[in-house]
Amino acid sequence: MNDEEYGHRILRPLDEEPDAPSRVDVTAAVVAGTRHRRRRRLAVTAAAAAVGLAAASIPVVLSQAAEVTPDAAGRPSASARPSSSPKPKYDRTVSVSFPTSCTGEALPVPGGGQSHASALDPTGRYATYRTYSAGRQPIIWHDGVVTKVGEPGDDDSLGSINSNGVAVGQVWGNGGPSAVVAVGKSSKVLPGGKGRDARAINEFGVIVGGSADENAPVRWDSATSQPTKLPLPKGVKRGHAYDVDSDGIVVGYVELPGEATDDMKAAGVRAERVAYLWPAKGPGRVLERPVLPGGVPADYYDARGISNGWVVGYASSAKAVGTPVGVRWDLVTGKAEVLPELEWSNGVNAHGWVAGMGRDQHAVLTDGTRTVRLPDVFPFPEHGMNFAQAVSDDGRTVVGNADDGTRDGLQQAVLWRCS
Repeated sequence: MNDEEYGHRILRPLDEEPDAPSRVDVTAAVVAGTRHRRRRRLAVTAAAAAVGLAAASIPVVLSQAAEVTPDAAGRPSASARPSSSPKPKYDRTVSVSFPTSCTGEALPVPGGGQSHASALDPTGRYATYRTYSAGRQPIIWHDGVVTKVGEPGDDDSLGSINSNGVAVGQVWGNGGPSAVVAVGKSSKVLPGGKGRDARAINEFGVIVGGSADENAPVRWDSATSQPTKLPLPKGVKRGHAYDVDSDGIVVGYVELPGEATDDMKAAGVRAERVAYLWPAKGPGRVLERPVLPGGVPADYYDARGISNGWVVGYASSAKAVGTPVGVRWDLVTGKAEVLPELEWSNGVNAHGWVAGMGRDQHAVLTDGTRTVRLPDVFPFPEHGMNFAQAVSDDGRTVVGNADDGTRDGLQQAVLWRCS
């Protein structure tokens, strides 16, 4: 099955928005059926047999009671649904050597001009970015092959993609934004997606995002289900979901409307904006408040990415020097670790390695102890900013953006290969 056929199969149920949530989890079935074949090609061991898709269009329903069995990379196996256990368990026994050098290249830009990279899948075989030559044109890159998704729009983008090539994002029209799912060159508006954006999709096809004004974080259990609002702490009116792990844990932020009430303080909401976690089931909670250089507690921090229980985000305070700084939380310990050498921490992989930007405005990859500076693909302009957005689970592929000093600092989407 090629990408176009696969896209047609997964997107066909979205031609008409259902009146009620679908009882058939099409995305999870497709994900389970293709993961085993993809991992076999990559020589990655799977812990359980995959569910195959028959040639006939027969609905496949996965058991929602199945327990999560980690594979060799620490991710749930193809035969399992995300766990609803309130105590996250992660396999971190696999050791991968941290890279010491990298080379970079610009991602292709049909028609030339500016481009901006957003996402990379865990295997490093799929990436998303957009070009600006004729409107905002979303692009899916797959093993060197570039596919334009839909037609250029006002502010269209794909902010996340999983290892089956299923991407999510938003398109803009006269009525504002709409959350979309895309495979190959096709995209469809998600059920209940009008007025919303989709920020992330995990390996099971669970999607998260929120409303355009960021006052209602939501979760789609699949590409065919209606969105469910994620609860906010009492008195809080604003929040957003940025990413979702393979076990269904969602991270993002909640924001105070003004002075914290006693209820908000009791829930841990003591700063202007705080990083927040929503489990697969049960009430959400505030992530530990980072302590910035100089011993100053952060008064503004959020969570932007999660993988295998590692969470990354930013933290700052008007009272602290040298902020914002990168932050990494470990859900196993619950502790926040400030990464003062990072100004931005954008993406994290299953080993907790963070992709971002150093304080000298150059792209970096770090494991918290060792840091490799990603090489400038172009001559670095005087006021340039090069930054990494995402890193594959093996740490060998990174995507991000670099300014081109030969073209007045024009930003370009880039890909680094590391060893």
